[in-house]
Amino acid sequence: MAKLRLKEIEEPNSRTANSVMSAGGLRCDIEMEGHSTIIGEPPERGGKDEGASPLLHLSAALASCQSVQVAKVAQAMRLEFGDIKIDATLDTGRGDGREEGARIIRFVGVKMVISIQTNASEKKIERLKTMAVDRCPVSALFDDAGVEPEMEWIILPL
Repeated sequence: MAKLRLKEIEEPNSRTANSVMSAGGLRCDIEMEGHSTIIGEPPERGGKDEGASPLLHLSAALASCQSVQVAKVAQAMRLEFGDIKIDATLDTGRGDGREEGARIIRFVGVKMVISIQTNASEKKIERLKTMAVDRCPVSALFDDAGVEPEMEWIILPL
């Protein structure tokens, strides 16, 4: 089992999401500080496929968070770049739960394929990779939980 490594937080911030689920269903209507989405479950897990599952939303959170960090770091480095595309895959398996004999979904792997269009030098690209990965808080959650994301970078000409 992975151990949680707490980090010292200098300036804590809060982000709030509220979920409402009607009786008898598995559809969650989510409000997030002025934004809304639907999260649900597929039929094979008892839902009606009314929205992407919570785990798919986590995959989307990882892909989008890392995309934002790549763009921010590239901008700060004054790199000329084009499109950024990230495919994030979360692999799960069954592991021990807190109760005796319980088996629950656990993360067993995380992979991101990061594509960016740029003509930057190899040295600058290596710096971009290090800094962008280090700044993604969603990726850091997996790392802190002992599931270090595997990353593949694809550099495309601009």
